[in-house]
Amino acid sequence: MDAGPERAFGKIPERAERRRDKGDPGAHNGAEVEMAGTAESVRSELQDVEVAGKRVAVQLPEGLKQCANTVADVLKRKGAKEVFIFIDPAYGACDVKDFEAKELGADVLIHVGHNRFGNTATEIPVVYVPLTLSLDVEKIIKVLRSIPGKIALCTTVHYLPYLDRIKKKLGNKIVVGKSTFGDEGQVLGCDPSACSVDADVNVVITDGVFHGIIARMWTGRKTYVLTPAGKLIDMEPHAEKYVRQREAAKALAKTARRVGVVITMKKGQRNIKAAKQLAKILESNGLCADVLVCDYFFPEYVKGMPYDAYVFTGCPRVAIDDYARFEKPVLTVAEALEVWNGCKVER
Repeated sequence: MDAGPERAFGKIPERAERRRDKGDPGAHNGAEVEMAGTAESVRSELQDVEVAGKRVAVQLPEGLKQCANTVADVLKRKGAKEVFIFIDPAYGACDVKDFEAKELGADVLIHVGHNRFGNTATEIPVVYVPLTLSLDVEKIIKVLRSIPGKIALCTTVHYLPYLDRIKKKLGNKIVVGKSTFGDEGQVLGCDPSACSVDADVNVVITDGVFHGIIARMWTGRKTYVLTPAGKLIDMEPHAEKYVRQREAAKALAKTARRVGVVITMKKGQRNIKAAKQLAKILESNGLCADVLVCDYFFPEYVKGMPYDAYVFTGCPRVAIDDYARFEKPVLTVAEALEVWNGCKVER
């Protein structure tokens, strides 16, 4: 078994640098421009990957599947013996298909779109290609200057390489914290610890509101999402909606008599010990608790099952993002412990 995955690249694409230097306003305008830029970024990031004579398996997130043929073409031109592309969703570096890649006879797995998550050992070597997207740094700096107080600045993997440049420009106004599982300044859906620094406000550079909501809930302080286009979004209304949703889920779960405690077999989300301990806690509270096992936890997989509520021990984003799709309430481990006893379990 491989002792640990290989961390790769994370450099700012040359094309992105050229566009900013020229003041190109089209960095995020139009699907055709975005797709072309993404494909070129993928080609650039893959240039340093050594695949000559190897059988290569590839994982792509949903947003990069349009680049599947580009990836295959680059790897074949670099001498790959065979290329296998997984079409299953790849939700993050916690969802690595190293076992399946080994079964295919692959020598290496290339995981595009995310960086390494923790120190999980893998069946074959894994090369992470995070893919840095273009960002108008001067526009971002201008917006950050307008925000009063000290800023805890964090972002998703696609914009991490820009943080140093922003911090150098704004000095002590910016604080970049360390992440438990990711790189410095990186916020993950399951780990917003990079925001846990002394600051007046959080700013998360990202495209959507999810990571901003998580940062707001984690720290309890004012939080904004700053989009790559320079739009500043206050997370307070989004956080209020999130709180109402989660409180409703917990209230419904309190009426449950039969609970399904769900383990996902995804390598980076597999919490078998936590699930077994949680099932015992539920049973000690007079509930019927069964441990359920899956790869993906989808609503259609549990439709018709005899449970009043579920606790998903994998990625907390499932309970949050997909809440409305499930007929029964789905809680995170932390929420389940709040509802039933407030004990702690080992993870």
